[in-house]
Amino acid sequence: MRIISGTARGTRLAPVPRGVRPTSDRVRESVFNSLGQFFGGDALDLYAGTGALGVEALSRGCHRAVFVEKDRRALAVIRENLRRARLADRAEVVASDVGRALDRLLTDGRQFSLIFADPPYKIAASEVGAVLSWLGALLVPGGRVVIESGEAPAGGWVGTKGVTRRYGGTYVTILERSEITMIVAVCPGSFDPVTAGHLDIIRRASKIFDHVVVAVGANLRKKPRLPAVERARLLEKVTAGIENVSVELMDGLLVNFAREQGARVIVKGLRAVSDFESEFEQAQLNRTMYPELETVFIMASAEHSFLSSSAVREIAALGGEVRGLVPEGILETVREIYSSPDGNI
Repeated sequence: MRIISGTARGTRLAPVPRGVRPTSDRVRESVFNSLGQFFGGDALDLYAGTGALGVEALSRGCHRAVFVEKDRRALAVIRENLRRARLADRAEVVASDVGRALDRLLTDGRQFSLIFADPPYKIAASEVGAVLSWLGALLVPGGRVVIESGEAPAGGWVGTKGVTRRYGGTYVTILERSEITMIVAVCPGSFDPVTAGHLDIIRRASKIFDHVVVAVGANLRKKPRLPAVERARLLEKVTAGIENVSVELMDGLLVNFAREQGARVIVKGLRAVSDFESEFEQAQLNRTMYPELETVFIMASAEHSFLSSSAVREIAALGGEVRGLVPEGILETVREIYSSPDGNI
Protein backbone atom coordinates (compact mmCIF):
# COMPACT_ATOMS: atom_id res chain seq x y z
CA MET A 1 0.00 0.00 0.00
CA ARG A 2 1.21 3.49 -0.90
CA ILE A 3 0.14 7.13 -0.64
CA ILE A 4 -1.48 7.85 -3.99
CA SER A 5 -1.12 11.61 -4.42
CA GLY A 6 0.05 14.84 -2.84
CA THR A 7 3.20 15.79 -0.97
CA ALA A 8 3.76 12.22 0.29
CA ARG A 9 2.97 10.55 -3.04
CA GLY A 10 4.57 7.13 -3.44
CA THR A 11 5.34 6.69 0.26
CA ARG A 12 5.11 3.01 1.12
CA LEU A 13 2.85 2.38 4.11
CA ALA A 14 3.70 0.05 7.00
CA PRO A 15 2.55 -3.61 6.91
CA VAL A 16 -1.07 -4.11 7.95
CA PRO A 17 -1.43 -5.85 11.33
CA ARG A 18 -3.44 -9.06 11.48
CA GLY A 19 -7.15 -8.50 12.02
CA VAL A 20 -7.14 -4.96 10.59
CA ARG A 21 -8.99 -4.40 7.29
CA PRO A 22 -7.38 -1.51 5.41
CA THR A 23 -9.02 0.51 2.65
CA SER A 24 -7.42 -0.80 -0.55
CA ASP A 25 -5.44 1.50 -2.84
CA ARG A 26 -8.13 1.14 -5.51
CA VAL A 27 -10.99 2.12 -3.22
CA ARG A 28 -8.95 4.94 -1.67
CA GLU A 29 -8.09 6.37 -5.07
CA SER A 30 -11.74 6.18 -6.16
CA VAL A 31 -12.89 7.94 -2.96
CA PHE A 32 -10.49 10.83 -3.43
CA ASN A 33 -11.33 11.09 -7.13
CA SER A 34 -15.00 11.42 -6.12
CA LEU A 35 -14.10 14.18 -3.68
CA GLY A 36 -12.28 16.03 -6.45
CA GLN A 37 -10.29 19.02 -5.25
CA PHE A 38 -12.13 19.05 -1.94
CA PHE A 39 -9.17 19.52 0.41
CA GLY A 40 -8.24 21.99 3.11
CA GLY A 41 -9.49 22.36 6.66
CA ASP A 42 -9.18 19.48 9.15
CA ALA A 43 -9.91 15.78 8.67
CA LEU A 44 -11.21 13.18 11.13
CA ASP A 45 -10.45 9.49 10.55
CA LEU A 46 -12.72 7.27 12.68
CA TYR A 47 -11.99 3.54 13.13
CA ALA A 48 -8.71 4.61 11.52
CA GLY A 49 -7.09 1.17 11.19
CA THR A 50 -3.82 1.88 9.38
CA GLY A 51 -4.74 5.57 9.03
CA ALA A 52 -4.39 5.37 5.24
CA LEU A 53 -7.42 7.60 4.54
CA GLY A 54 -6.38 10.31 6.98
CA VAL A 55 -2.74 10.24 5.83
CA GLU A 56 -3.90 10.52 2.21
CA ALA A 57 -6.05 13.53 3.16
CA LEU A 58 -3.06 15.23 4.81
CA SER A 59 -0.89 14.50 1.79
CA ARG A 60 -3.51 16.11 -0.47
CA GLY A 61 -3.80 19.34 1.49
CA CYS A 62 -5.86 18.95 4.68
CA HIS A 63 -4.32 21.15 7.37
CA ARG A 64 -4.55 18.71 10.27
CA ALA A 65 -6.03 15.28 10.96
CA VAL A 66 -7.32 13.43 14.02
CA PHE A 67 -7.06 9.62 13.96
CA VAL A 68 -9.34 7.63 16.31
CA GLU A 69 -8.48 3.97 16.91
CA LYS A 70 -8.57 1.67 19.95
CA ASP A 71 -6.46 -1.26 18.74
CA ARG A 72 -2.89 -0.91 20.05
CA ARG A 73 -1.27 -2.57 17.05
CA ALA A 74 -3.18 -0.35 14.65
CA LEU A 75 -2.22 2.75 16.67
CA ALA A 76 1.46 1.85 16.24
CA VAL A 77 0.95 1.45 12.48
CA ILE A 78 -0.79 4.86 12.22
CA ARG A 79 2.14 6.56 13.97
CA GLU A 80 4.62 4.73 11.73
CA ASN A 81 2.72 5.75 8.57
CA LEU A 82 2.66 9.37 9.69
CA ARG A 83 6.42 9.19 10.34
CA ARG A 84 7.07 7.68 6.91
CA ALA A 85 4.97 10.36 5.21
CA ARG A 86 6.63 13.10 7.33
CA LEU A 87 3.19 14.32 8.43
CA ALA A 88 3.28 13.53 12.17
CA ASP A 89 3.46 17.21 13.12
CA ARG A 90 0.02 17.80 11.59
CA ALA A 91 -1.69 14.80 13.20
CA GLU A 92 -3.31 13.85 16.49
CA VAL A 93 -3.66 10.13 17.25
CA VAL A 94 -6.39 9.34 19.79
CA ALA A 95 -6.41 5.95 21.52
CA SER A 96 -10.12 5.56 22.26
CA ASP A 97 -13.36 3.98 21.12
CA VAL A 98 -15.33 6.13 18.71
CA GLY A 99 -18.21 6.98 21.08
CA ARG A 100 -15.96 8.48 23.75
CA ALA A 101 -13.84 10.29 21.19
CA LEU A 102 -16.87 11.89 19.51
CA ASP A 103 -18.24 12.97 22.88
CA ARG A 104 -14.97 14.71 23.71
CA LEU A 105 -14.67 16.34 20.28
CA LEU A 106 -18.21 17.69 20.56
CA THR A 107 -17.56 19.00 24.06
CA ASP A 108 -14.41 20.74 22.81
CA GLY A 109 -16.33 22.32 19.94
CA ARG A 110 -14.14 20.73 17.26
CA GLN A 111 -15.26 20.74 13.62
CA PHE A 112 -13.93 19.12 10.48
CA SER A 113 -14.16 19.57 6.72
CA LEU A 114 -13.80 15.86 6.01
CA ILE A 115 -14.77 12.84 8.15
CA PHE A 116 -14.01 9.22 7.33
CA ALA A 117 -16.03 6.49 9.07
CA ASP A 118 -14.81 2.98 8.29
CA PRO A 119 -16.08 0.68 11.04
CA PRO A 120 -15.55 -3.09 11.01
CA TYR A 121 -17.98 -4.51 8.47
CA LYS A 122 -19.81 -6.65 11.04
CA ILE A 123 -20.95 -3.56 12.98
CA ALA A 124 -21.08 -0.97 10.22
CA ALA A 125 -24.85 -0.50 9.91
CA SER A 126 -25.66 -0.40 13.62
CA GLU A 127 -22.74 1.71 14.77
CA VAL A 128 -22.85 4.24 11.95
CA GLY A 129 -26.57 4.69 12.61
CA ALA A 130 -25.85 5.53 16.24
CA VAL A 131 -23.18 8.17 15.50
CA LEU A 132 -24.54 9.67 12.29
CA SER A 133 -26.18 12.72 13.86
CA TRP A 134 -22.98 13.36 15.85
CA LEU A 135 -21.01 13.44 12.59
CA GLY A 136 -23.32 16.14 11.25
CA ALA A 137 -22.63 18.27 14.33
CA LEU A 138 -18.87 17.89 13.79
CA LEU A 139 -18.91 19.03 10.14
CA VAL A 140 -18.29 22.59 9.01
CA PRO A 141 -20.82 23.97 6.49
CA GLY A 142 -19.97 22.37 3.16
CA GLY A 143 -18.12 19.50 4.84
CA ARG A 144 -18.47 15.87 3.82
CA VAL A 145 -18.58 12.45 5.45
CA VAL A 146 -17.23 9.34 3.73
CA ILE A 147 -18.72 6.09 5.07
CA GLU A 148 -17.27 2.72 4.10
CA SER A 149 -19.32 -0.43 4.63
CA GLY A 150 -19.49 -4.06 3.61
CA GLU A 151 -23.19 -3.81 2.70
CA ALA A 152 -25.51 -1.43 0.90
CA PRO A 153 -26.50 1.48 3.18
CA ALA A 154 -29.60 0.82 5.29
CA GLY A 155 -32.49 3.22 4.79
CA GLY A 156 -32.62 3.88 8.51
CA TRP A 157 -29.34 5.75 8.63
CA VAL A 158 -28.89 7.29 5.22
CA GLY A 159 -32.21 6.92 3.43
CA THR A 160 -31.99 8.02 -0.20
CA LYS A 161 -29.51 10.82 0.53
CA GLY A 162 -25.88 10.85 -0.43
CA VAL A 163 -24.07 9.11 -3.27
CA THR A 164 -23.19 5.43 -2.83
CA ARG A 165 -20.76 3.54 -5.06
CA ARG A 166 -19.80 -0.13 -4.93
CA TYR A 167 -16.25 -1.38 -5.35
CA GLY A 168 -16.39 -5.18 -5.23
CA GLY A 169 -17.53 -6.02 -1.70
CA THR A 170 -17.08 -2.44 -0.48
CA TYR A 171 -19.78 0.25 -0.47
CA VAL A 172 -18.70 3.89 -0.12
CA THR A 173 -21.26 6.60 0.64
CA ILE A 174 -20.39 10.31 0.50
CA LEU A 175 -22.70 12.64 2.37
CA GLU A 176 -22.79 16.41 2.67
CA ARG A 177 -23.57 18.13 5.97
CA SER A 178 -27.12 19.00 4.93
CA GLU A 179 -27.81 15.32 4.27
CA ILE A 180 -26.91 14.03 7.73
CA THR A 181 -28.12 16.66 10.17
CA MET A 182 -30.81 14.25 11.28
CA ILE A 183 -32.54 15.23 14.52
CA VAL A 184 -33.10 12.13 16.65
CA ALA A 185 -35.44 12.35 19.64
CA VAL A 186 -35.95 9.87 22.47
CA CYS A 187 -39.41 9.35 23.96
CA PRO A 188 -38.85 7.46 27.23
CA GLY A 189 -41.28 5.75 29.56
CA SER A 190 -42.28 2.53 31.26
CA PHE A 191 -45.42 2.15 29.06
CA ASP A 192 -47.12 -0.28 31.44
CA PRO A 193 -49.25 -0.44 29.33
CA VAL A 194 -48.91 1.94 26.39
CA THR A 195 -52.00 4.16 26.31
CA ALA A 196 -53.79 6.07 23.58
CA GLY A 197 -52.20 9.19 25.08
CA HIS A 198 -48.70 7.76 24.72
CA LEU A 199 -49.33 6.85 21.10
CA ASP A 200 -50.68 10.35 20.38
CA ILE A 201 -47.49 11.94 21.75
CA ILE A 202 -45.30 9.54 19.76
CA ARG A 203 -47.21 10.27 16.53
CA ARG A 204 -46.98 14.03 17.02
CA ALA A 205 -43.26 13.82 17.84
CA SER A 206 -42.68 11.80 14.66
CA LYS A 207 -43.98 14.75 12.64
CA ILE A 208 -41.50 17.13 14.31
CA PHE A 209 -38.28 15.09 14.37
CA ASP A 210 -36.47 13.04 11.73
CA HIS A 211 -36.46 9.93 13.90
CA VAL A 212 -38.06 9.06 17.24
CA VAL A 213 -36.68 6.29 19.44
CA VAL A 214 -39.22 5.06 21.98
CA ALA A 215 -37.20 3.95 25.02
CA VAL A 216 -38.85 1.30 27.16
CA GLY A 217 -37.30 1.39 30.63
CA ALA A 218 -37.32 -1.07 33.48
CA ASN A 219 -38.61 1.24 36.22
CA LEU A 220 -38.28 -0.89 39.34
CA ARG A 221 -40.01 1.68 41.53
CA LYS A 222 -43.19 1.27 39.50
CA LYS A 223 -43.01 -2.56 39.66
CA PRO A 224 -44.24 -3.06 36.06
CA ARG A 225 -46.81 -5.76 35.37
CA LEU A 226 -44.94 -6.93 32.28
CA PRO A 227 -41.19 -7.29 31.65
CA ALA A 228 -39.68 -4.55 29.48
CA VAL A 229 -39.29 -6.83 26.46
CA GLU A 230 -43.04 -7.59 26.44
CA ARG A 231 -43.95 -3.92 26.79
CA ALA A 232 -41.60 -3.16 23.89
CA ARG A 233 -43.39 -5.73 21.73
CA LEU A 234 -46.75 -4.07 22.37
CA LEU A 235 -45.24 -0.71 21.41
CA GLU A 236 -43.72 -2.13 18.23
CA LYS A 237 -47.16 -3.42 17.26
CA VAL A 238 -48.92 -0.07 17.68
CA THR A 239 -46.13 2.01 16.08
CA ALA A 240 -45.52 -0.35 13.14
CA GLY A 241 -47.21 2.06 10.74
CA ILE A 242 -45.02 5.05 11.67
CA GLU A 243 -41.92 4.82 9.48
CA ASN A 244 -39.58 7.05 11.48
CA VAL A 245 -40.27 5.49 14.89
CA SER A 246 -38.29 2.64 16.43
CA VAL A 247 -38.59 0.92 19.82
CA GLU A 248 -35.59 0.08 22.01
CA LEU A 249 -35.05 -1.29 25.50
CA MET A 250 -33.35 1.12 27.91
CA ASP A 251 -31.28 -0.09 30.83
CA GLY A 252 -29.57 2.60 32.87
CA LEU A 253 -29.46 6.38 32.69
CA LEU A 254 -31.55 8.14 30.08
CA VAL A 255 -28.65 10.48 29.19
CA ASN A 256 -26.40 7.51 28.40
CA PHE A 257 -29.11 5.95 26.25
CA ALA A 258 -29.59 9.25 24.38
CA ARG A 259 -25.84 9.45 23.67
CA GLU A 260 -25.82 5.88 22.35
CA GLN A 261 -28.69 6.71 20.00
CA GLY A 262 -27.09 9.94 18.79
CA ALA A 263 -30.07 11.87 20.16
CA ARG A 264 -30.04 15.50 21.29
CA VAL A 265 -33.72 15.76 22.26
CA ILE A 266 -35.91 14.12 24.90
CA VAL A 267 -39.67 14.23 24.27
CA LYS A 268 -42.05 14.20 27.22
CA GLY A 269 -45.83 14.44 27.25
CA LEU A 270 -47.44 16.80 29.79
CA ARG A 271 -50.99 16.31 31.02
CA ALA A 272 -51.18 19.05 33.66
CA VAL A 273 -49.13 21.62 35.58
CA SER A 274 -48.47 18.99 38.24
CA ASP A 275 -46.53 16.93 35.65
CA PHE A 276 -44.31 19.89 34.81
CA GLU A 277 -42.68 20.23 38.24
CA SER A 278 -41.15 16.76 38.29
CA GLU A 279 -40.37 16.79 34.56
CA PHE A 280 -38.65 20.19 34.82
CA GLU A 281 -36.45 18.90 37.65
CA GLN A 282 -35.53 15.80 35.63
CA ALA A 283 -34.77 17.90 32.54
CA GLN A 284 -32.37 20.09 34.53
CA LEU A 285 -30.58 17.03 35.94
CA ASN A 286 -30.27 15.54 32.45
CA ARG A 287 -28.72 18.73 31.10
CA THR A 288 -26.23 18.75 33.95
CA MET A 289 -25.04 15.30 32.86
CA TYR A 290 -25.40 15.93 29.10
CA PRO A 291 -25.30 19.70 28.35
CA GLU A 292 -26.19 19.27 24.66
CA LEU A 293 -29.44 17.47 25.53
CA GLU A 294 -32.69 19.41 25.23
CA THR A 295 -36.11 18.41 26.57
CA VAL A 296 -39.21 19.19 24.51
CA PHE A 297 -42.62 19.01 26.18
CA ILE A 298 -45.69 18.15 24.13
CA MET A 299 -49.03 18.93 25.74
CA ALA A 300 -51.47 16.02 25.88
CA SER A 301 -54.56 16.31 23.74
CA ALA A 302 -57.65 17.32 25.71
CA GLU A 303 -59.19 13.86 25.37
CA HIS A 304 -56.08 12.29 26.95
CA SER A 305 -55.39 14.83 29.70
CA PHE A 306 -56.83 12.49 32.36
CA LEU A 307 -55.21 9.31 31.03
CA SER A 308 -52.36 7.38 32.63
CA SER A 309 -51.03 3.82 32.60
CA SER A 310 -51.85 3.44 36.29
CA ALA A 311 -55.49 4.41 35.61
CA VAL A 312 -55.70 1.83 32.81
CA ARG A 313 -54.24 -0.86 35.07
CA GLU A 314 -56.72 -0.09 37.83
CA ILE A 315 -59.73 0.00 35.51
CA ALA A 316 -58.72 -3.29 33.87
CA ALA A 317 -58.05 -4.98 37.23
CA LEU A 318 -61.56 -4.04 38.43
CA GLY A 319 -63.20 -5.35 35.27
CA GLY A 320 -63.86 -1.95 33.68
CA GLU A 321 -63.86 -1.14 29.98
CA VAL A 322 -60.53 0.12 28.59
CA ARG A 323 -61.63 0.56 24.97
CA GLY A 324 -60.52 4.02 23.82
CA LEU A 325 -57.92 4.21 26.59
CA VAL A 326 -55.38 1.99 24.85
CA PRO A 327 -54.61 1.56 21.13
CA GLU A 328 -57.13 -0.68 19.41
CA GLY A 329 -54.44 -3.04 18.15
CA ILE A 330 -53.55 -4.22 21.65
CA LEU A 331 -56.97 -3.88 23.30
CA GLU A 332 -57.60 -7.60 23.78
CA THR A 333 -54.04 -8.21 24.98
CA VAL A 334 -54.34 -5.46 27.60
CA ARG A 335 -57.70 -6.83 28.77
CA GLU A 336 -56.26 -10.30 29.27
CA ILE A 337 -52.97 -9.30 30.88
CA TYR A 338 -54.08 -6.52 33.18
CA SER A 339 -57.33 -8.10 34.36
CA SER A 340 -55.61 -11.31 35.51
CA PRO A 341 -54.11 -11.50 39.03
CA ASP A 342 -50.64 -12.61 37.89
CA GLY A 343 -50.41 -10.53 34.72
CA ASN A 344 -50.05 -13.58 32.45
CA ILE A 345 -52.15 -14.37 29.41
